[in-house]
Amino acid sequence: METERQPLRLSFWMTVCAIPSLAVLIGLGMWQVQRLEWKEALIADRAERTNTPAIALSAVPAAGWRTFELRAVRARGVYLHDKSLEIASRTMKGRPGVHVLTPLVLSDGAGTILVNRGWAPPKNAWDPAEFRRPTGVIQVDGFLRAGEKTSAWVPDNEPANDIWFFADAPAMGEARDLGAVKPFVIELVPTAAGVAGARGYPIAGQTITEIRNNHLQYAVTWFGLAATLVMIYVLYQIRRRN
Repeated sequence: METERQPLRLSFWMTVCAIPSLAVLIGLGMWQVQRLEWKEALIADRAERTNTPAIALSAVPAAGWRTFELRAVRARGVYLHDKSLEIASRTMKGRPGVHVLTPLVLSDGAGTILVNRGWAPPKNAWDPAEFRRPTGVIQVDGFLRAGEKTSAWVPDNEPANDIWFFADAPAMGEARDLGAVKPFVIELVPTAAGVAGARGYPIAGQTITEIRNNHLQYAVTWFGLAATLVMIYVLYQIRRRN
């Protein structure tokens, strides 16, 4: 004798809850796919900028300099070591320290630019003899950076107390009475030690160009949750009918 199968009747309340939840999960997955495409384009653009041959700093326009960020630039001038500044809370390989920014008076008379010469440990952790202070007219090679606050987690600068957490070139120039200062900074490349063959601090090459790209994993997670929701919904309805 065959058992009469009950007609499939969907649970009203589970359906009401499942459909919006499924729409949200799929929407989040699609959003992550769009973010993935945006991030890949951003990474490709950064790679192209950093691998472009260096240009003279004088070729960077005053108005459209932001389009040159992360481009390799070259400049000549004289360091003002007595007016250097430090950006606090910078680490290298887990070691706490600072980034040293030194004004460079440009040889072509185009003003002054702040040069991020690299990482150094706190002043009480190294011998002054280990600190490089190149003199005379030198050539610097590095990447052009805006040096602005990168996230809300970065504290505000305290110019009155000479405490800096990010490179605000105009404010730093005013604090050191430097006159006409470029609105961006140069971060030295690893080979730009300042003195050929010299060892010590600061350690150049602190420019971070890599960007985390986890959007594919996020998209898979959201779509996986959507598929799981569909499976649970179907199995529940079948079990309910039986």
